[in-house]
Amino acid sequence: MRSIVYLGHNCFLVRLGQIVLLFNPVVSDFIGGNRRLEKSALQVHSIRECDLIFVSNEEEDNCEPQTIKEISERCYSYVIAPRPALSKLDISDRFKVDVKVGDKFSLKGIDIEVVKAVHPQSQYSVGFMVRGEGIGIYYAGDTYSFTDMGRLRCDVAIVPIGGGATMDPFAANSIIKEIRPKVAIPMRYNTYEKIKQDVLEFTSDLGGLTKGVALRIGQELRL
Repeated sequence: MRSIVYLGHNCFLVRLGQIVLLFNPVVSDFIGGNRRLEKSALQVHSIRECDLIFVSNEEEDNCEPQTIKEISERCYSYVIAPRPALSKLDISDRFKVDVKVGDKFSLKGIDIEVVKAVHPQSQYSVGFMVRGEGIGIYYAGDTYSFTDMGRLRCDVAIVPIGGGATMDPFAANSIIKEIRPKVAIPMRYNTYEKIKQDVLEFTSDLGGLTKGVALRIGQELRL
């Protein structure tokens, strides 16, 4: 089974065969002092399977220490993150995987590449390319578009479109046309007032090779 579930803001649960991946698990009703317009669909107490947790930077809308700790300790999840994010986590060092841009390795049968992200507000921000079960997924994290981003190759691209500290819909649409994945999924938009966007400005006209899929919070996409 291969699937992606959108849990709100930057958070996704991905299943690649028997392996469960969780990206940026954050459930707080407030992000950076902004009240969420829609609650997270992540039910922390219900997570019983989670092999790998990916954290793209140390900021509170990506790194929620108590949530990560609870899931990791219950499920024995490895937490893959740059050092500034890992330093916030009170979990066993044996489950911390300290990464930097350019790292490539395999864990739990998943091939992982740590890629560049451009986010000046963060001490160190990254994106992730994960491959397993015959599919490649690019999770951009918080980022602006950057030189060479268009050279990334994947089947599914998950990119921010909220603007402000990340790409807006127009910039994200332009870079997806260069990456040319089969599926492009937007994130980090409409969570609170400052990042409200018309998602159709991203999903419309991505080119003939790419299908834009704006998932509802809690919705699953089978791959």
